[in-house]
Amino acid sequence: MVTVLEPASADPSAARRLGRRAVDDRRRADAEADEWARNLAERLDAGAVPSWLYRVDGAVRGFVSWTADSPLGVSIDLVSLEPEASRPEEYARLLDEVERRAGPIVFLHGTLPGLSPEGEEQLLRKRGFRRFARIEMVRDPTVPLAERRPAPDERLRPVLPTDLDALAELHRDAYRDRFDRYLFLESTDERDDAHREVRQILEGRWGPFAAEGSCLLERGDRAVGAVLSLWGPVGALIADVMVAPGEQGSGRGAVVLAHAVRGLEQARASRIYLNVTVGNERALRLYRRLGFARSLGPSSSWYHAGRIPVAPAAEA
Repeated sequence: MVTVLEPASADPSAARRLGRRAVDDRRRADAEADEWARNLAERLDAGAVPSWLYRVDGAVRGFVSWTADSPLGVSIDLVSLEPEASRPEEYARLLDEVERRAGPIVFLHGTLPGLSPEGEEQLLRKRGFRRFARIEMVRDPTVPLAERRPAPDERLRPVLPTDLDALAELHRDAYRDRFDRYLFLESTDERDDAHREVRQILEGRWGPFAAEGSCLLERGDRAVGAVLSLWGPVGALIADVMVAPGEQGSGRGAVVLAHAVRGLEQARASRIYLNVTVGNERALRLYRRLGFARSLGPSSSWYHAGRIPVAPAAEA
């Protein structure tokens, strides 16, 4: 048996058919992925998504697309086998081909279409993967927002472009030893990676920066908390909530988040939402207190426990 991966451009018709099937499988399995899936389907049709066909003895048997942004390995975004080939042993061979071509797999988003949950669990756990999940939460505007004031020696102010370094340092410290740090990791240098993440939000890579929903809490010349928001396709997305490690659990998160929410409501945001990893109980409790409730998810995916040194539940 000869198994190979070849660029999707070698057979655009098969790649389009299998890619569309993979997107549809992802949409059926995960309502949270619906908007993402629609955008991805358009990009697949335009040939703008790096993807590969999986062949067995010359016949096309599957489709896979991955990204290689993380220094820890690649993230599989879409994967699907033809119905008659959707067996655990065939998925195992396909994953082996991905690792031979691209390196270790660190994330596998979504599910393995055609397998039972038990079959998927057995296959992926044997390869070192563990489940994790994310949910979207939306603020209920009818829930009163209690006044939360900074301490007398603290100052709450708008975020400025000159705050990039201070925000990056706060982000690095707040996410150190946290699972969420690895979801968007592009550099093993903590400072460089934090600097990149904050800069991309401020510069509008993911959507226009929402100054109305962003703030910085300072004590003296030290940043102790911050929120960064952006304008998304369906309202305002709270993209980053940061609290210095020594201040977590002290109410500083509630101060900055309530201030950001109030600013977005005054700006008449049609919807205020955020995403959180299941298992991060401290964050979940904070968001619920401020009127956020689950709107989508949980969206289930897999991470490699041997390549990511902290589990989602460790954040509780």
